Amino acid sequence: MGLGAGRVTWRRFVLMLAPSLAALTVLAAGMADGAVPASFALSGRKLKVSADKLSGQGFELFPGTVRSVDGRRHAVVNLSMRSARVYGLCQSADVDTPLGRFRVRLAARDPGRASSVTHLGISATSLNADVDFGSVVLNQDAGTLGGGSVLRGRRGDYGLGAARFTVRDVTVDTWMMTGGSFRVDGLRLDIGKDVRPCF
Repeated sequence: MGLGAGRVTWRRFVLMLAPSLAALTVLAAGMADGAVPASFALSGRKLKVSADKLSGQGFELFPGTVRSVDGRRHAVVNLSMRSARVYGLCQSADVDTPLGRFRVRLAARDPGRASSVTHLGISATSLNADVDFGSVVLNQDAGTLGGGSVLRGRRGDYGLGAARFTVRDVTVDTWMMTGGSFRVDGLRLDIGKDVRPCF
């Protein structure tokens, strides 16, 4: 576990970052299926999520909105995956503290070792990746999608569904990432002003 420039004592970090660390701990430990409602208030800061490769079963894509804690609504594209193996997982976010802005970064230590996730949901504002879909259906009614995560599509909206997927070189700006369960062997947490973002 590393600290970058602008070091402070662990006690002060714990006091300042307890809410953020608690949320990240819940994420890393895994959440009960459906325990996080899709309408919960977001922090107001986007996350950066990247991965070298994801592959699995049950990929779905459909439009949606999220609401941040300041009451504003944001248009997103919801990505839902029933199960996936993830290589090179990384998540970073900037957090404001009484000592200034710091970056929190969670990453798998060994990018060659797969992490596993079930019922993954991502509310994205941008996504870049190379994709390979199997048994894909375009323009599926979004109201029939969302079974793979807590995110749900609306009836009449556009949707995309695929039975199988492989996604490489993934970078995502997102307001929210949820999962029924995450298993990451060798998780590294870094906090500091000079900690690199995931991309």
